[in-house]
Amino acid sequence: MDALERKQRERLKLGAHRGVTTEAQLAKFLASVGVALRYGPGAGLPLASVYAAVGDERRAAVLTNALIEDGAAIETNAIAGRVALLASELAPALVALARRGRELSDAADRVLGYIANAERPTAGQVRAFLGVPPKTWPNAADDALAELQRATLIDRGATAVPETGAPYLGKDGIPYRVFDRAHPAIVKAAAKLTVAAAAPALLARYLSGAVFAKRRKLASLFGALMSKPELAAAIDALVADGRAAVDGELVLAR
Repeated sequence: MDALERKQRERLKLGAHRGVTTEAQLAKFLASVGVALRYGPGAGLPLASVYAAVGDERRAAVLTNALIEDGAAIETNAIAGRVALLASELAPALVALARRGRELSDAADRVLGYIANAERPTAGQVRAFLGVPPKTWPNAADDALAELQRATLIDRGATAVPETGAPYLGKDGIPYRVFDRAHPAIVKAAAKLTVAAAAPALLARYLSGAVFAKRRKLASLFGALMSKPELAAAIDALVADGRAAVDGELVLAR
């Protein structure tokens, strides 16, 4: 492992680099890295992980729900196709990028209407709404929920962490919410952002935590949010602004 990789793992608190024990510490860490996987780290993914940073799954679940409840973080699946937490100040950039040119499937459109009118909808209730047989995976309900979350039309709220069993799933399930109702200020701020402003903002914060990334890795991580030409333009903008440098395939934070 070279010096850059070691620095990246230290900054992202991967491996043995833990020590986050309070909500304030997790909020500070998330603000520094921009985005962190909600659960465990992913092989080959240069992304922080809440589980890895905290070092205890149940405590990580408690702190994650606290950040979501307080609005310091939102949950997204639009980065690397994984469930992650995003620092709330980056959420307008995410929304601005994710909502462009979206045409919903019929199932997603129906599910959005259901969530908008349900009191506390969970994945199980959405499966029942669409008539998905029990213990059927993959299924149309989960696909529709994932589609809506990628488009930032819904997200998941906080839930109580059980004292025993899986810490990430309370007995009442994780509630889904219409994004615009839960985060009106974020949606309002997103409406003022152009791609030319949103894409560099998201990349700059990610690179400040990850230290570096290869272009193709950035394309993989953020491919659902920006095209390769838009990614190239964002990198060029960061270089011109002195916030990044390019060394061959490597894009490095400055």
